[in-house]
Amino acid sequence: MKFDAERKGTGTKEWAEVTENICRGCANNCLYCYAAHNANRFKQRDRADWSHEVLTKRANITTYPARGGVVMFPSSHDITPFNMEAYISVALVILRKGNQLLVVSKPRIRCVEAMLDDFAPFREQILFRFTIGSMNDATCAFWEPGAPDPQERVACLEQAFDKGFKTSVSIEPMLAGVEQTLDVCDYVHEMVTDTIWIGKMNKARLRVATEHSAAVANIERLQRDEEILRLYNELKSGPKIRWKDSIKEVVARNS
Repeated sequence: MKFDAERKGTGTKEWAEVTENICRGCANNCLYCYAAHNANRFKQRDRADWSHEVLTKRANITTYPARGGVVMFPSSHDITPFNMEAYISVALVILRKGNQLLVVSKPRIRCVEAMLDDFAPFREQILFRFTIGSMNDATCAFWEPGAPDPQERVACLEQAFDKGFKTSVSIEPMLAGVEQTLDVCDYVHEMVTDTIWIGKMNKARLRVATEHSAAVANIERLQRDEEILRLYNELKSGPKIRWKDSIKEVVARNS
């Protein structure tokens, strides 16, 4: 199974057959986070407490089956200094069974350096997909207040690339409009071995607190159909570009 094979389904199913997580909560504290929204919606965790990280029983697994597809780990939290040792331990259990591992992260340099060392024997089984929604510091700091700045994320991408790992970038969600998205593509292109995925900020009006309604309105303006089509036409011939379902839906209804 290839990392970027054509898959049916949406969300994580566009990227992997299996998802794994070992932590509840996420230090990134992204305003648009689907996991934080769902935890609050189903009364599992108050939204204001989402940045508090707690390891689950999955952090202690010592065996893992050989899967038939790609394992995306993590999918609902990030890799942080709090869970880094447990993350690497579980990832190695998954890799030793011959599984393909998709590592999705807003990466921290300390965590990535540790992973690059420990994962070196399994280099061919791994794809690092780092999320960079904008290269603008202020934009990232607003939407992702606990996450690393874009320069740190690019430094992580460069290190993974230099160490011979397969690399990918996710611009999902786009944190602004067409211009900032194009900036990310231009900035990371040479350090990406595989793909650059682009997707809108989904359900922002539902997931983002009402106190940020002006920012949500601005995102909706920047990511309205006309702008998404402009972006699509600008990048559709790029061999590394892949479109998330939110972009495909816009193209389909305007075709």
